[in-house]
Amino acid sequence: MNDLILESLVTFIKTYAVAFFSISFVVLVLQIVAMWKLFKKAGEPGWKAIIPIYNNYVYYKISGVPSLFWILIVVSVLSAVPNDIVVYISLILTICIVVYQTHSLSKAFGHGVGYTLGLLFLNLIFVFILGFGSSEYKLEKK
Repeated sequence: MNDLILESLVTFIKTYAVAFFSISFVVLVLQIVAMWKLFKKAGEPGWKAIIPIYNNYVYYKISGVPSLFWILIVVSVLSAVPNDIVVYISLILTICIVVYQTHSLSKAFGHGVGYTLGLLFLNLIFVFILGFGSSEYKLEKK
């Protein structure tokens, strides 16, 4: 009896793991495709969407706020300090930076607060719409 329960549990966990990693892989590929198109529309080479960390820098750059990327890196390092106050402050700063960057990205493509909320809560869908839709990149390339 116990062997049957254990075998069923192991089968369930394996099935769940395969499904989870398969869905995660599909979402990752879709995110890369969406960012690739977004980068190309903003005048950046699409291959930059593939490189981890660097793609975030380019994302901030096309938003018009590349300096915030470096501030976010510093805040992330500070969040490793084993002090509750520092961790809470860095969390609040991170949220503020991400919201501001997302709004800047929305404005860079000629959209407003509603689109910012879409990018914050349904990022994959709204980045796809930015990349494949009719939105035009409005910031001048430096």
